[in-house]
Amino acid sequence: MSTDIGDIAIVHDDHPACGVNAGVPVLLLHGAVQTRAVWAGQVEALVDRHRVIVPDLRGHGATPLGGERLTIDRMAMDCLALLDRLGIGRFAVCGVSLGGMVALEIAARAPDRVTALVLANTPRSLSGIGWVRRLVDWLDPQRLLHPTFHILGQARTARIGLALAARLVGPFWVGRDARRHFIAGFRAMSPDAIVATYRAIVESRPLDLGRIHCPCLVIDTLHDATTIREQAADIVAEAPNAMSVVLEAGHVANLDNPAVFNRVLAEFLAVPGRN
Repeated sequence: MSTDIGDIAIVHDDHPACGVNAGVPVLLLHGAVQTRAVWAGQVEALVDRHRVIVPDLRGHGATPLGGERLTIDRMAMDCLALLDRLGIGRFAVCGVSLGGMVALEIAARAPDRVTALVLANTPRSLSGIGWVRRLVDWLDPQRLLHPTFHILGQARTARIGLALAARLVGPFWVGRDARRHFIAGFRAMSPDAIVATYRAIVESRPLDLGRIHCPCLVIDTLHDATTIREQAADIVAEAPNAMSVVLEAGHVANLDNPAVFNRVLAEFLAVPGRN
């Protein structure tokens, strides 16, 4: 289904809770160049107790890019507008990677509405090191994507990027299912949306974690990039009510290790006060 939220209609799935003792609704947010399809296994695990809302973020899947500049803030405001239109007041939110960055912004913007926050493989920004951020800002690597797409094609660009990541980060950084979703996203998304997505990540700056007061679960993984694992530790150290768990998985934990991810997620949300 789709819901008008301003300059776009955001496409989303809305799964009603099957059980009689339903907890708060849960919003699931996918990563960069993915779609809501990555959450199929989590929807099945949650719908017995929760209404589950799963959108395609702006520019991803079936949701158009629209005319607004794509930023983490913009995606957070989109999600809050969607929940408003659906008549949802209080809710829990779970995001992976880019989706976690958006979830953090939602929790900071609407602290009275977010009952629980789950962040999987989530950086606070592209890098926590100031000079690295300044270097990336100066290089503006996103400007290279359009000519690369023109020469190599989008799917081949994705495969080359994954091969480089396997060498730089490690062979288990992107699992088989995550790789499939990533390549499909690169093949299907418009070049402008891909460039805008990565520019939004590059331009993002670390959020003040003192603003995050709800219970927060940080899902760290053994095979994620070192910088993301370090930032996960920062979130746990600085957010007032954060805790962490480490899974055997790569950068997309819900796809790499869905059984354990689902158990950890359901147990966290089942605690009184979070549901």
